Amino acid sequence: MKNRAKLGLVTTASALLIGFTASPSQAAAQAYASCFTSPAGASGSVSTSGWNYGDRSIPSLTMKLYDEAPDKHHVRIRLVVQYADTHKYFGWHHNYDGYGTYKEFPSYVAQGGNIFDVGIQAAVFEGDRRIDHCTKWVSGSTKDPS
Repeated sequence: MKNRAKLGLVTTASALLIGFTASPSQAAAQAYASCFTSPAGASGSVSTSGWNYGDRSIPSLTMKLYDEAPDKHHVRIRLVVQYADTHKYFGWHHNYDGYGTYKEFPSYVAQGGNIFDVGIQAAVFEGDRRIDHCTKWVSGSTKDPS
């Protein structure tokens, strides 16, 4: 059973990564990050378009969220943006549809301060109580500011 769960995580992570493959002309203006909770539960990713380090807005981004466990818990994802001296946590997006389901959430970040990093938090919830979560930044960091 553990091998099946690991295979599911690898397959899901691969599917999310393939969904964000960029052509060379888009590479400079795209950023990507993904994470998953351990043990399996939630996996999420974010892909930005038109944003570079230090820009004041993100014209387009897509968060993807997948419920990886038949545990009766729901999963959530949220965007986290790092400015010069603070982090902004955007609202949680929910997936209540259960195990094996996937949702996409297109969005953007309006004009604001200079954005130095973009990240996501994917989480497993029981009601309003967060059970587990992961954080990943497009810079590659897994530092959890919460």
